[in-house]
Amino acid sequence: MTQTQEREATPYRVRRQRRSTIVVIVVLLALAGAFYYASTYFRDTTPQAVPCTTVVPAPVLKPIDVTLNVYNATTRKGLASSTAKVVRERGFKVKAVANDPKKASIKQSAQIRFGPSGAASARLVQSRVAGAVLVNDKRADDSVDLVLGNGFKAIRAEPPAATATSGAPICPTVTP
Repeated sequence: MTQTQEREATPYRVRRQRRSTIVVIVVLLALAGAFYYASTYFRDTTPQAVPCTTVVPAPVLKPIDVTLNVYNATTRKGLASSTAKVVRERGFKVKAVANDPKKASIKQSAQIRFGPSGAASARLVQSRVAGAVLVNDKRADDSVDLVLGNGFKAIRAEPPAATATSGAPICPTVTP
């Protein structure tokens, strides 16, 4: 080969080598992607056993279990005492009836103040007063304050009874 032919062949060789390197890299990346896809596709597709649990119904809180203070935060005279009378007829224990000791201005129908141990009682009272707002004041006992606001209309009758769940086990059926 002459020197001139050698010079002309070198750029051709470089281009050919570069092209083959790119092809090898693309093929390796495609293989790596295929292996990754296959490994994630076939990874642990066997069904897992679900433990069988028994549903235990939560104890139902009754109005007789709730100690309630009824406070009036409005300018309507006798609202707390007339409401306390209705609340007693509905089965709640009424401890105190007075004007709101915090002298708060409440625009909603009512504010229900409670502590951590009275949360369930507060939710029961809230179910009986439309538009009532729950306020956790972190008191130590389980008493609940029903503070009547400007939007208060009346105490609801008992809400519809929830369907009780039996203590039967609920186990998923797995067919092979």
